[in-house]
Parts: sequence; structure tokens; C-alpha cells
Amino acid sequence: MNSDARRFDVITIDGIDVDLVITVADLPGPDEKVMAELVGNLPGGPAANFACAGRRLGLQVAALAEIGDDQAGQQIIDDFASYGVDTSLIHTRPGGKTCFTVILIPPSGEKAIVVVPTFPAYHPPEMMRSAFSQARLVYLMPQDHQQFAVISQVAHESGAEVMVDIEPTVGADAEMMARIMAGCDIASFNQFGFRAAEGVEPSIEAVRRLLDRGPHTVVVTLGARGALAVTRDEEAQQPGFSVEAVDTTGAGDTFNAAFVSATARGLPLAERLRFACAAGALSVTGMGPRGRLPTLAEVEAFIAR
Repeated sequence: MNSDARRFDVITIDGIDVDLVITVADLPGPDEKVMAELVGNLPGGPAANFACAGRRLGLQVAALAEIGDDQAGQQIIDDFASYGVDTSLIHTRPGGKTCFTVILIPPSGEKAIVVVPTFPAYHPPEMMRSAFSQARLVYLMPQDHQQFAVISQVAHESGAEVMVDIEPTVGADAEMMARIMAGCDIASFNQFGFRAAEGVEPSIEAVRRLLDRGPHTVVVTLGARGALAVTRDEEAQQPGFSVEAVDTTGAGDTFNAAFVSATARGLPLAERLRFACAAGALSVTGMGPRGRLPTLAEVEAFIAR
């Protein structure tokens, strides 16, 4: 991340929704009915969770997104404001319905998520250029590969780095993944996203090969087993922390925000990875996408213990 004086450490792109969160005794199979209990309609989304977690960890964050002119959209704005996330870059689509998801949580805490996109967001390049000139880092999950190419180009022209979050739902084939890697500076995969993109299990050697395609840092989360990361000069592996999982929703988003927070503070790679794993572990001890977003002091105290 560059160190020049800018208003925001991070601008997140889209990745917002309202989550219908329910608990179930077990995840249903084909043609199977299960009883559930409602947790609530809670603001969520990968980039939005990152933004709120980042604020809790000391980052200055703004969200650039498009919402519908419905109650869910206003709920997202209000929740961002409660965390101190800047909402001046969020705009409303007249007549639009805000994206939502359905999250099923069994007793293990290992959720299942159904994403219901409602409209593709559009951000004019000139508006993005004005916004990105105020940020050190642009963060997104590149679902729309053509739009990602524009975002990446504008971000780099504006002097901002680009971090991508890769899950299997990104659905990139080899050609698209090559474009994404060429357009990012930091790539963060979960283990399933890495396996889908590369066709192999994550390892230091397999992850290091991605550095030749563009990013200077690659991170892979391994669930309860921890995470690994490489840069051109360093490599690190961190075992997972043992906690009682309540809900794993948003754990990867919190991990990524913590990794950026530690990077902004200039920590070595191994310490960045440990801090991020600790933050992610703490996040699964609460219910809902933002049920347990730790502060910087809480993560440091957890590591010390």
C-alpha cells in the first residue's frame, strides 16, 4: 500500500446486501424440508463486512456501491454509519431492489449461502477516478470481469493499489483468472476459490506461482487450519486459532480487513498473517455477518493469550 497522504485507507466496491439469517438443525438435502429459526434480516455482503471490520481495526474506509431505493438500502446506509464507514460514494438506483442473500446456519456454524443479485451496479469511470484518488487501496470481489478491468485500470491510474477477494462464485476460467491476477496487487483466496481457480490444493509452492502473473502478495485462507501467504520476499504459514464457532459468515472478510490493517501498520508478513487469523477466529464466535467484529486491542489481547 502506498504511503502518500490520502483521505481513505480503503475504498470497497459493491459487495453489499441484506442477509436473511436463519438457524437450522441440519442443512437440507434434495427434496427435504427442515424447520428453522429466524435470526434476522442483517446487513452483510463481502465488501461491506470488510468495510465494517476494517473500521473496527482502525482503517479509514469508504464504500462505493449502488443500492435500491428500498428499506434494505437505507438499512445498509444506517449500519455503515454506525461503524463509521463513509457512505458519501453510495448512490441509489431509482426503482431498484437491493441485493439480498439467504444464510442457513447449522449447529456447527459452517453456513450455506444463497446469493440473490438484483441488478448489476454501474460506476462511471470519471466518478471512480475522483474517488480512487482519495484512497490507498481499492477492495472488491471481481464478479463482473469486464467491470473489474475498468476498476483496476482507473485505480492504478489514480495511484491506488487493488486487492481482490476470490471465492468459487467468481467463476473465472483460466483466461479470466489471468486477467484478474494481472490487474491486482493483493490477491486473497479462500481454499475453495484457490482450488477452483488453480485446480490444485493450496501450498506455498502453488501460491508462489501466482506472483508471476501480477500480484505482489497472495494470501489463501484454509478455514480452521489457518492461512498461508507469500510475497516476492517473504512467505508465511499460520495455524488456525481454536475457538468455539457459532457462525462462520464474514470470517474471510474480517480476515482480509485485518490483513490490510496489519499491512498498513508495516508488520512483517508472518505477523500480518497471525493478526488476520486471530481476527477471523474471533469473528466466528458471534452470530450474523457482523456479529463479532473485533477491535485492534481485542485482537492483540487474544494473540497475547
